[in-house]
Amino acid sequence: MPQEYVLAASAARTTTVGTNGTSTLVGGYHKRALVVLNVTASATNAADTLDVYVDVSPDGTLWLPAVHYGQQAGNGAAKTEFAILDPTNPGTATILATSDPAVSTVRPGAWGKYIRTRWVIVDGGGAGDPSHTFSVTAYVQ
Repeated sequence: MPQEYVLAASAARTTTVGTNGTSTLVGGYHKRALVVLNVTASATNAADTLDVYVDVSPDGTLWLPAVHYGQQAGNGAAKTEFAILDPTNPGTATILATSDPAVSTVRPGAWGKYIRTRWVIVDGGGAGDPSHTFSVTAYVQ
């Protein structure tokens, strides 16, 4: 039975700098994770953007970027995106720990005892401050 971990509760976020979510211990004895981004509102200018990432860590200190969801425009429609992390599909290339995946990319073999989300909201100018309402939930089994 999968365990549910809320990495970012649904809330309107307006911060225009990178924000790290809370580190969550999911343990080391799991097979895979389904991580769901649910954007329910983006009510600003088209030039404003939201980038959401998921990172994993073996120790809660060193973080490996594992997921970069599709970028959301400031006036984008509501959407739900899924990412699957499965260590039985480790990939074939090394990954620099400080490099983020390209937009809409998942590194399925990235794995760790800890997981977190982070996001970057950019104000592209124009009237009004950027605002995106979203949540991120991991289902780990």
